[in-house]
Amino acid sequence: MALLRARNAAVLFKQEAVEDTPIVPSASTDAIKVENLAVNFNAQQIQTNEATGSLDSSGPIPVGLQVSVSFDVLLKGSGTAGTPPECNEMLKACGWAETITAAPIAAQAVTAGSATTVTLGAAYAATAQLYRGMPLALTVNPAVVAYPFVTDYSADGIDKIAILTDTFSPVLDGTTEASLPANVLYTPASDSIPSGTLEVYIDGIKFIFAGARGAPVFNVATQNVGRASFTFSGRFVSQTDVAVPAAVYDSTRPPAFKNAAMNLDRVCVALQNFSIDVGNTLVFPPDPCAEQGFGPAQITERNMTGNLDPNKTLVATRDTITDMDAATEKIIHARWGEVAGNKIGITVPAALYTGVALGDRSGIVTEELTFFPSGEDSGAFLCYW
Repeated sequence: MALLRARNAAVLFKQEAVEDTPIVPSASTDAIKVENLAVNFNAQQIQTNEATGSLDSSGPIPVGLQVSVSFDVLLKGSGTAGTPPECNEMLKACGWAETITAAPIAAQAVTAGSATTVTLGAAYAATAQLYRGMPLALTVNPAVVAYPFVTDYSADGIDKIAILTDTFSPVLDGTTEASLPANVLYTPASDSIPSGTLEVYIDGIKFIFAGARGAPVFNVATQNVGRASFTFSGRFVSQTDVAVPAAVYDSTRPPAFKNAAMNLDRVCVALQNFSIDVGNTLVFPPDPCAEQGFGPAQITERNMTGNLDPNKTLVATRDTITDMDAATEKIIHARWGEVAGNKIGITVPAALYTGVALGDRSGIVTEELTFFPSGEDSGAFLCYW
């Protein structure tokens, strides 16, 4: 009997045109490289309590079969700025809306500035929060190009003020020029969340799961690469003996988290790990008309949480306990990558500390911080640029 090899596997994912109606992913366009693939079949059963003339009960009755599929995807761009990454349809099925800015905005002098803000010029739209979570390229002042991200964008028809993730000295002013690079932005969404069909091949067996929606956890570690750990819930459709396809993968390799920006309240901090758990709650709504007695997985709630472990500082430098007690909002921002089309930014515009503990990392005192990304459909932003 042939043994099945776990490494000889492939994962394909495609957004469904009709919810819970399987669609056929293409091995040439819908394959995604994954790590740590796991598939769990969760049998829904009831145990009866019938009198049988024996101390033994009757066997359980199957009433449905739910499935969860988990894996890690390395965070990397497509290699072309303004073109979505290969995991884009997975992100959308996890409740992250996609905004593609394919055409960059050329450098233009700002009309005003400060240490943490710029007032953008006529080339920028007067639509509030339109550029939130996106990068700006600033030149002239600062003398060396800088790439802060926008944490808030207020546009009242007169002033278009972008609040930034970084602090500048000398302060930004009318000599500063700002351009907007082409990028693809992912923002938490509460409506119009699509489902997808997930195909998993494992050394000669093909599994199909439909109506899949999921929940990601974003992890970034220093001297490592970023990862999105996905867990999808879906309906089991079939398993058949099929060879692993000759899948075509995006050749772009993920950038390492080094020579990067890791800002906490606009101050660069040294740390080992930074993570955001999107915290989606997924349920299978009961439906007697459905094959398994339930409808496709639905995202009914999102409760984002995050962790980071910066080196501990003196209280005069960073007083996290007072900030937590006062519910003081903090900007958390990470960006890394050096090649256009393969740069990544994660921005939390308003984080509230929920826990502070002291840690020890190789003899260095650290702060183990947990936080809540505050804001309706704006807790965190993921940008490829």
